[in-house]
Amino acid sequence: MKFLSQPSFGIYAAHAAFWCAFVIARLIAQSSAPGQHDNREGATRASTQDAAPYSRALVSFHAFAFAILYFGLGIAVFGGHSLALFQSQPIAALLVIGCGAVLCCWALLYFRSWRFRATVAVGHELATGGPFRLLRHPIYMALNLLALGSALWIPTPIVWFSFVLVVVGGDLRARSEEALLLRTYGDAYASYCERSRRFVPGVY
Repeated sequence: MKFLSQPSFGIYAAHAAFWCAFVIARLIAQSSAPGQHDNREGATRASTQDAAPYSRALVSFHAFAFAILYFGLGIAVFGGHSLALFQSQPIAALLVIGCGAVLCCWALLYFRSWRFRATVAVGHELATGGPFRLLRHPIYMALNLLALGSALWIPTPIVWFSFVLVVVGGDLRARSEEALLLRTYGDAYASYCERSRRFVPGVY
């Protein structure tokens, strides 16, 4: 596994695998989706169309955080500034990124009407099963794991700073989305929030 010790190849291969999995899962979900929702029996569905507050600005902030991440990775890879903390560091980072990819694909395939910008349309389904049974925002958490794995693999200050930005961006998007879902689904969503956590089951 020599490539794992070469950040110029390994980290980009890991990211390419993550985003390929994301795109494939998204394409499969879109091709199999019957409409705005998944037609699960007994599902709670929206009766109005709406968008999360500041959703466009928050998506832009999240994208900016990832731009900083890739800028930091580029500096480390091409400048040779990566810092090895322990021998199995790349393998540990790869496992974290892999967990993020699995979580992301699971969420996309379960909730087939997910969108980059938090919006709901008439008939939009409230997802509370699958990975959403464990946490309210599995896709944002998957992105957090991608950033965390990157910071573990190449632990430079700018990469760790970008990880913080990614987490903040995901948290802000999650809170904005929750405001939209609470407004749309009312007590059904409030009850779901009482028995679930935002990112880490049983913790937060």
